[in-house]
Amino acid sequence: MSAATTTAPAGPRPGLPWRSSLAVFLLMLMAAVAAWMLTPRLPPAPNGAEPLPRLEVAVPSVIGEWQLVPSLHEQVDLAVDGDGERLISQPYDQTLLRTYQNARGEQILLAVAYTRQQSQEVKVHRPEVCYTAVGFEVLSLDPARLDVAAAGTPPVDGMRMVARSVHHTEAVSYWIRMGSIYSQNAVDTRLHLLAEGLQGRLRDGALVRASRVIADPAEAPAAYPQVEGFLAEFAAALTPDARALLLL
Repeated sequence: MSAATTTAPAGPRPGLPWRSSLAVFLLMLMAAVAAWMLTPRLPPAPNGAEPLPRLEVAVPSVIGEWQLVPSLHEQVDLAVDGDGERLISQPYDQTLLRTYQNARGEQILLAVAYTRQQSQEVKVHRPEVCYTAVGFEVLSLDPARLDVAAAGTPPVDGMRMVARSVHHTEAVSYWIRMGSIYSQNAVDTRLHLLAEGLQGRLRDGALVRASRVIADPAEAPAAYPQVEGFLAEFAAALTPDARALLLL
């Protein structure tokens, strides 16, 4: 009868050699330092800096032939989640939703938002995303040079959009300012924010959106000049400090 073979119980596994442990620690430390260095930061506000202008005050109640009135239509919010609900944590420092009407009873819906700092995670919400989230179908979305800026200032590169819901159709013109550029698509936005972030900078941002309710999408080409004429008068009517928030 052969003797039973016994196997010695396995002892504790030796830990990493101290050199390997030190290398892992140094790599983790370097990664933490790199992450800290690449995190964008707002520069400290200078002593005596003027507070941001309040949009509620800076945007007048009369703009050209247009007068502030109660809205006949519920406006699409400036920041909504995927279910179309208003975000509890808003990415903006200031927002403004208004309706203006002329003597002929035509109405323009105005939406304005401003944020002091943006990142890849927190940034201006694009209107086409918000409209889609609340049930609109975006029928067209095209880049457009908006003739709304004052002479001697950079042209405004914005967007024109036609969006339709079960209730109504809107012809929308808007622009988004991201730091020192106008952004016409999400790729531009992400690349710009990435480049600024690598330089350790956080940039502010603004959205200005105006729209008119139309009976049929075919009316959009005729509606855009009126909407953008309103935006030109809006830009001209702003106080200088508010204009600096919303335009380049």
